[in-house]
Formats: sequence, C-alpha cells, structure tokens
Amino acid sequence: MRQLHIICMIMAAIACWSLPLAAQTPPSAPTVAEVSVEGNVHMSESAMMSYIRTRTGDFYDESVVQADVQRLLTTGRFESVDARLTDTPQGPSVTFVVVEKPVINRIEIRGNKAIKEGVLLKELPFATGSAFSPQSARLGRDALLNKYRQEGYYFAEVTLDEAALQRGEVIYEINEGHIVRTRHIDFRGNEHFADIRLRFSISSGVRIWPFTKGQLDDDKIEQDIQTIRTMYIDEGFLEAQVSAQKEFTEDKRNARLVFNIEEGPRFRVNQVSFVGNTVFSSDELAGRITLGQGEYYTALALRRDLERLQDTYGEIGFINASATSSRTFLDPSAQAPQWAADAKDPALLNVTFDIQEGQQYRVGQVLIRGNSVTYDRVIRRELRFHPEQLYNTVAVKESRRSLLESRLFEDVTIVPVGQEPGVRDALVNVREGQTAEFIIGAGISSRDGLVGNISFAQRNFDLFGWPKPGRTGPAMRGAGQTLRVTAEPGVELMRSTIDWYEPYIFDQPYSLGVRGFIVTRERESYDETRFGPVVSVGHTFKNRWYGELAGRLEGVDISDVDSNAPRDVRDVKGSNFLAGLKATIARNRTDSRWAPSTGDSLRLSYEQVTGDFDFGVATADYQVYYTVWMDALDRKHIVSLRGSAGNIFGDAPVFERFYGGGLGSVRGFKYRGISPRGGIDEDPIGGDFMLFAGAEYTFPLIAEVVRGVVFLDSGTVETDFGVNSYRVAAGFGLRWVIPFFGPIPMSLDFGFPLSKESEDDRQIVSFSLGWVF
Repeated sequence: MRQLHIICMIMAAIACWSLPLAAQTPPSAPTVAEVSVEGNVHMSESAMMSYIRTRTGDFYDESVVQADVQRLLTTGRFESVDARLTDTPQGPSVTFVVVEKPVINRIEIRGNKAIKEGVLLKELPFATGSAFSPQSARLGRDALLNKYRQEGYYFAEVTLDEAALQRGEVIYEINEGHIVRTRHIDFRGNEHFADIRLRFSISSGVRIWPFTKGQLDDDKIEQDIQTIRTMYIDEGFLEAQVSAQKEFTEDKRNARLVFNIEEGPRFRVNQVSFVGNTVFSSDELAGRITLGQGEYYTALALRRDLERLQDTYGEIGFINASATSSRTFLDPSAQAPQWAADAKDPALLNVTFDIQEGQQYRVGQVLIRGNSVTYDRVIRRELRFHPEQLYNTVAVKESRRSLLESRLFEDVTIVPVGQEPGVRDALVNVREGQTAEFIIGAGISSRDGLVGNISFAQRNFDLFGWPKPGRTGPAMRGAGQTLRVTAEPGVELMRSTIDWYEPYIFDQPYSLGVRGFIVTRERESYDETRFGPVVSVGHTFKNRWYGELAGRLEGVDISDVDSNAPRDVRDVKGSNFLAGLKATIARNRTDSRWAPSTGDSLRLSYEQVTGDFDFGVATADYQVYYTVWMDALDRKHIVSLRGSAGNIFGDAPVFERFYGGGLGSVRGFKYRGISPRGGIDEDPIGGDFMLFAGAEYTFPLIAEVVRGVVFLDSGTVETDFGVNSYRVAAGFGLRWVIPFFGPIPMSLDFGFPLSKESEDDRQIVSFSLGWVF
C-alpha cells in the first residue's frame, strides 16, 4: 500500500511539472505559413520586415502580431497599420497592410540673402524624402525664425506656403528685414547694485565694433532677467521683480534695452534655530556660523554656513552629516521684535538648520588606486589623515587640494568605502596627469624685450629611478621631483638654467633644491652676466608655514661699460664674486597656489652676502585676496592687496640693489624706472630701501580665459631708509591664458602715473606675451 502511495505522488509531480511545458507550446497553435507586407511605396519590404518579429514557421501568436503593428506605427512613416489574417491549407498567412504618410517631395527657401540656404536647411527637423506632416513644416518655420533672431534679424518674418503643402512641397518665404543692434542698455530702479556691476553680469551687450555685435536676442534677455533677479535674491531681496522693455528707433535698426527693477525690501535674520543636533549644542553651532540676528539673509552667507556646519561634524568623523535650511517669514503687519523696533519697514525671517548627524567613523585602511606612474609614497605624504584616526572630512578636502596642486594628477577623488561598523577605508583614486613638457616658443615683454624659449620640464621626475633589470614601471619618473632645463635666447636677455627640486627628502617634510644658471642682460650703460649654483633646503611646518635656507655662489661680470656710466657702475667693472646665505619664512593660506581668490600669503627673508662685498638684505611681502562677488556663472570677482618692503644693510653693489617700476612693481613706470640716479645720463643705480603698496581688482570677461584688471600701484626706491618721494599710478589691463602647453599666461596693462618725479622713466604700456610653436 505504501509503495502505491509513493507511485501516485511521483505521477502527480510529473504531471504538475509538465503543465508549464504544455502552456509554452500549445498543440492547438497553428504554424504561420507566410508573412508579407502591402501598401508600402517609399519604405522597402526589407526595411519593414526589420520591424516585424512574426516569422514564417513560427507558432502564430496574436500578441506578437499586435506588437509588430505598434512597432511599425512608431516609425512615424505610416498613417495606419493593420494585420490581415488569411487561412490557408498550410496555416495562417499574415499580411501587414499599411497606408504611408505623404513624403516631402521638395524643400525651397526663398528670400534669404544674409544666411545661406545650406545653413538654413540644417536648421530644419526634416529633409526631402522625409515623412510629411503640417506640424513638422510649422516647426521648421519656427526653427528658421529662431535662426534669424540669433543672427540679430529681430523683425525677420518666415511664412509657409500652405497651398504647396497639398502637393507635398515645403516652401518658406523669408523677409529678413535689418539687423537690430542694441545701442544702449539702461537699468531703472536699481539702488543696491551699480549699473556697471549689472552690466558685467548680463549676457546682452551693446554694439562695440569690432568686439561685440550687440544683436538683440529675446532668449538672452529672458536669461538676463533671471540673472538679475537671482543677484537680488542672493543679496536678501527675496521679493525683487525684474522685467525688460525694448525701445526701437523709427527705422527699427537700433534699440535701447531697459531693465526695470523693483528691489523690494531686504530681509534680515530675526532668529536662528537648530533641530536634529545632539553632538553639539545649539549655542556651539551658532558660534560656527555667520548668520545671526540682524544679519542680512544672503545666499553666500547661507552657503558658507551650511558648509561650516557640515565641516564641524566632518572634522570629528561624522562623514555623512548634512545640514539643510528652511526659512519662515515674519508677518510684516505684526509688531516687530524689540531689536528691530527702530527699523523702518523691517523685513524679517527666521532660519532653521536641520542637522542629520549620522554615525561617527574612524579611518581603516588608506587605499591608493589609479597611480600607474606615481609612487604610492608620493601620494601618501600629501594626505592629512591616517589610519585609526577619526575620518576627518576637512582633512580629506585639504588632501585632495594638495594632490591637485602638486600638478601630478588630472583628477583626484577621496571617498569612504567599506561596511565595517564604525570604520571606513579611504579610497584615494587618482588619474595621472601629463607631467612632461617640451616647449619651443617665444615671448616679448616690456621688461626683457624679445626672448625665445626652449624648455623641457618633468614634474614627476625620479633622479634615482634608473632602468634596472627586473624593474617595472616607467624609468626616471614617479617620485614627484621636478626637473627643468631652460634656454632663453633674446635681444636684451639671454638665460640658461637647470633646476632640480625634491619636495620631500626621504618622504619627510624637508625639501632640497639645486639650481645652476647663467644670465646675460643688457643694462642702460653696461652688460651684466651672472652665473653660479644655488642650493636650498626647506621644511614644511604645520598650519602652512614653510622655512628655507638657500646658499648661493655667484659670479657677476660687468662688461662693455660706457665711458659716461655712473661711478657706481664703473666701480664694479670686471669680475665680482658673491657668496650668500638666505633664510626665508613663509606662510600661504590662499585657496590656490596658482590662482588665489581668498586667503593671504606672507614671506619674510634675510640674506647675508659676503665675498667681494659685505652686506645684508631684508625683505617682507604680504598679499591678501578677497572674493567680493560671484556672478550667476560662479565666476569670481577678486580684490587683492599687496605690500612689500626691503632694506639693505651695508654697502651693496649696483647689481644687488632695489629697483622699481613695471610688472610686479609700479605699473605706469618703466622697468627700473623708479630709482636713484647717477652719471651724466642720469642712469638708474638702485637704492637700499624699497617700499611698495598696491591694490588690484580682477573680473571675468570671457569665461575664465580672459579677465579684466583695474589697479592702483604705489611705491618708492630710496638711497637710504626713509621715504623722500612717492610714486602713484592707476590703470587697467587684461589677463588671458592660452590653455595649451603650460598653460601660457599673458598680460597687458595700461598704467598712468598720478604722482611722479621728473627723472622717472615712464611707460604707459606694460605687457608680457608668449607664443608656442
């Protein structure tokens, strides 16, 4: 009996298992005898069959056939598609019957003169032979009209020949009109922002031949409206409204563009509160941010405060901490708080920061990936975090910045990975950069004249990485050292140098640099040739401080001395020997070594020189940078201030003294144009005391490639310590960068002296230009 029960169970299982197979291939499904198409004129049968999945010999499936119908319809080539089923002795025959949409037989554009027909045809969303529909023809008309508007033909008209559409022909008639130029842009109602700031922020511009076309463009105007409104909202004018109107001349060739601005009230913060915070008290968090009672509610302050709150948690390992903000407006009709009772028409709001703290993590392993050339140790020495420490996200950002500024890598990412509770590995992923440069070029400057340039540089050099048997990886690369060989033949200057620099000796924060040079330069009444080695040893301290000792042994040859040269020059004619030891302490707290926009830098140095002369040189230089504004494209407007001073103790020769004027000094004066004078021709002989102060405002003109500059320079060079005369100059200029082979920076400044001495050599234009061949 038990065996019979088991057999029945096995039979039942087999029956259940066979049911799905029977459902997949039902014995009642007939086989398709034939698949064909009918009604196609322009689309070939083979092209249609590529959309059809039903095949001769397959089991007939109605769902597959209907899917084929839908697939043909989605091509957009057919008005209708039907599947006709015919029974035959061999099985069902399936015929797909189509009614094609009419096609475009001809496209013609009439009346165009300013824009070629080929250019206009590319704007159309169809071509001859495409499926025709009145809607696509009207879309084409809009595309042509938009093209003319982009080219400045603001009153252009494009009409569509409706009668020709019935014949499958698309004919456009164009009345181009004239280009409309924007001659004036006005801003009305603006008090907070000056006209010039608004003008630099918008993309619409006036006609300035040959630099800008000044074409009237509605798309740009609408974009400018949003840009201006965003500027006001970012400054706390949350109810600001902006509109634009166009005023045309009688001939409709010129226009005045007017932006009407209703600024509305500027909102202040009444109260700041925090929710979700348990690690830090609300008072502690409030001490980390700038928004507080009475402060204006600005977008920049809010962004920085959100970042500060996230960094506050990130510094102690809360890597997923986040902060968001919300605001609540106070009823303007209600009584104002006591602190704002004296304010006229106060606009107030409360700000709430919502903190999501997350979990705290420590660093597990530090994993390095992507460095096919650079050694692991070169990367690790730039990291500000280590295993077993709290996972400090601020240190992570600083490490990424340091790796990028090493110029060894194109990109660097540092992300936490892993699943272990309370621990996350730090994955440092780098993409190797192009560190080798070979440049053949030329340059011209107001200081050095025309100078050629042939240079080779390797920023990821390895002096000790010689090819060896069994060695893997690239030879002579990967250690992060810099090797540079340069030859600069020129008319007034000839220079050859070789530099080697190791930023980390034995992977410790000590640097070593070796430099050899020979420089020949024409001066006013003599030629000067300098040559020798320089060896420097430095140490990087915490908090961005850096110290360095540099020694030089230098020969200076003074030749071709004019008979009427100053006595100071004639006294040093011939060969001179200098031996100097220079101590430098510096701190750099800028956001970038190459293009700073915030922060400051300080450099103090003293050099004691002996040999044929005995004197000391003390110098100090301080620079500070402020990002005063970021436009709608996040381009920075930067103000920088600089002050420097120097004094020589002892009797220094003419070729070691201070000189002023030109780029890097007081523009508007010639290089070495500010100096005590001597000799019959009043040639510059340098001074023992130097003082310089300057301010510069740079702003974007074209992306970040071209920037404008407005500056105020001042300074003096005196025979002895003290200020007997002082020069001041103001001006403007351009900065632009060629993003190839370097990149190559170029500058052009126009300086105009405001305070000068009669013997000064003035120079309106100061420039530095370069070319790469």
